[in-house]
Amino acid sequence: MTKAIPILLALSLFFASCSSNETEVTNTPQQKLLESYTVKRDVNGAYSIDLNTTTNTVVNTVKNTDNSNEIILSEVNRKTAKKYTNNFITENNQLIIGFLDTNKGERKKISIKDDNITFAKGGVTEFLNSYSVTENSNGTYLLNFKVNKNITTEFSYNEAIETYEVHLSKGRTKQLDFSETITLSEDNSLRIDFVNYTHAGRGEEGDPPPHRRKPRLIIETGEE
Repeated sequence: MTKAIPILLALSLFFASCSSNETEVTNTPQQKLLESYTVKRDVNGAYSIDLNTTTNTVVNTVKNTDNSNEIILSEVNRKTAKKYTNNFITENNQLIIGFLDTNKGERKKISIKDDNITFAKGGVTEFLNSYSVTENSNGTYLLNFKVNKNITTEFSYNEAIETYEVHLSKGRTKQLDFSETITLSEDNSLRIDFVNYTHAGRGEEGDPPPHRRKPRLIIETGEE
């Protein structure tokens, strides 16, 4: 009986060690696969997304029955490319792109309302030339946009509708390129409207001039 005690003690230490190792593996945080991305519209009205991922991530894009696009990121046991580019077009003046990080169970959704001007005469819109929105690794967002010649801009935040607004109207100015760093709202969403004014003047009673909000972009983040 005395000889069995060391054996039992050794077995107890062995199983305790295994249990500890399993706990460490279980508690190891899952790696975030998507490091950053940029959604952009070029001068011709075409949309695309540039992705920066970890070196062990595969990216698959699928088209859903509701015409939304789903980008699925999965971890693999091999080195992969870190940069991906996907091209998209608006359908019925709308573009929806979803992200799913299968490691973290995190989802992102980008909804854009914009004219499909890829095949339109003239190519570019009257005021806005091109724009892009980049999600940085620190959680901030960078809005870059370029306007056409002689277009004045004003950037502001509309608290009533929780939306960042870029006001565009005709005027004499030489600056074409602009950049703004912005953050998510408390509900983990980001809204950006480009507000295009058809004329610079005001109405007789001080009413604002007619305008249209396009493009309109909404980014939502969350978990599955």
